[in-house]
Amino acid sequence: MVERIDRAFARVLRVQPQPHECQAVAGADGWPYEGSLLVAALRCTMRYLVLPFVLPLLAVATGPTLGIVAGAAVGLLLTLDVIAAIAIVNTLRQLWRVQHPCRWQYLPVALALGVLIGVFFVNDARVLFR
Repeated sequence: MVERIDRAFARVLRVQPQPHECQAVAGADGWPYEGSLLVAALRCTMRYLVLPFVLPLLAVATGPTLGIVAGAAVGLLLTLDVIAAIAIVNTLRQLWRVQHPCRWQYLPVALALGVLIGVFFVNDARVLFR
């Protein structure tokens, strides 16, 4: 039963699992999550530190340029949201391709993060296109 579900997820992710003898875990150091974590770190740093606190402290987002800076910031956040979603899907594809033993543990995390990123994307798009 588990094997059938595993094959179904591989079909949904559009990957062909590699045979066990030729598996190579993605990434130079053998950790396939590295790319997604770097994207998430960049996205969170921008969303929660740089844009809300650093820009006003530098007086970049005050005065007549506030609207331009705010629009550019939201556009940047939308771009980072899309990149983060792509990174999550790519990590899932890598895990299923190499049949990584932790792929099922990462799946609920990836789904939860995907939903959160989707909510942030919709909220940011509403702000940008008002």
